[in-house]
Amino acid sequence: MTEKAFINPEKTALVVEDMQKDFCYEDGALFMGEGAREIIPKIRGLIEKTIQKKVLLIFALDWHSHDDEEFAIWGQHCVRDTRGAEIIDELAPFSKEAYVVKKRKYSDFFGTDLDLHLKEKGIKTLIIVGVATNICVMHTAIDASLRGYELIVPEDCVAALSDYEHEYGLRHIKSVLNATITSSGNIVFRNVLLSK
Repeated sequence: MTEKAFINPEKTALVVEDMQKDFCYEDGALFMGEGAREIIPKIRGLIEKTIQKKVLLIFALDWHSHDDEEFAIWGQHCVRDTRGAEIIDELAPFSKEAYVVKKRKYSDFFGTDLDLHLKEKGIKTLIIVGVATNICVMHTAIDASLRGYELIVPEDCVAALSDYEHEYGLRHIKSVLNATITSSGNIVFRNVLLSK
């Protein structure tokens, strides 16, 4: 589960999934539990590492209207322009350097221009981090796979509501989508000159 992932930074994007106050803070409307809190430093470290290597940074945000039909399943959360929809304080400063995708469904690709943006930038590989492993991370990974992107998911940078849901999400992403499941410390940047 912790194989090394070798990437070309020029053709890679780091997608930070739903690291918002409603999901990651205890007073949030849909708190994902301690797992969501525990991955914050790992994600922050990975963002810092990838920014130094000029990897494209994407923040994907749940961004719902007040009467979104999804609330019938999960209750009201991440209502646009509210505190709960904000990027968590620990990661918010990085959003100034990021491309921000606001979405109403589980997948970052549904009803957004993310695929067009990635294609314009020549991106071939996505590193996906954030919450929840078996929901938005997995659905985004599925849509990315259908569009031909290679996938890397560092298991220490994703979390779900339960261990079962976390493991289920990782198993599906690996076995069905052929993604590389690794750890943030095992992401290795190739020498750009050698990878062209």
